[in-house]
Amino acid sequence: MGFFPFTPQYLSLSGGTVSGALTVTGALTTQNGISNSGAVITSSQQINTTGLVSVTANGNINSQLGHLDIISAGQGLQVAEGSNAKQGTAVLVAGTVTVANTSVTANSRILLTSNTDGGTPGFVRVSAKTAGTSFVITSSSGTDTSTIAYEIFEPG
Repeated sequence: MGFFPFTPQYLSLSGGTVSGALTVTGALTTQNGISNSGAVITSSQQINTTGLVSVTANGNINSQLGHLDIISAGQGLQVAEGSNAKQGTAVLVAGTVTVANTSVTANSRILLTSNTDGGTPGFVRVSAKTAGTSFVITSSSGTDTSTIAYEIFEPG
């Protein structure tokens, strides 16, 4: 980028590459976004993203900031379903079902709710967990054939 023999209040670039670290002591404003092919974007201050469309990550997104606040009505948390996923459904047979799921840990918190009632619905609970293998959903009714939705959380 080069050495500036003065301290400009504004610096305007149209294209180009900055080799090495870029330090900005005031606000950094971009009109076309920020692209990063490296590993990390860090900030010790707030990052405002009023035009942010999405964030894509192939690893973890870690935050020490506090709450995740979804402020747009009709928007929410979406979790993939499928083999060994953290949410899904299972159908009770005679009031019980074993859900094969390798993502279950000894510390997993598994939340259950009836998705579709069947037979004589009862109260459902997780009656057993085998870390890395499965968990068992049991109903208080031996004739419960309901479809049960589950969500698996891990303590932080």
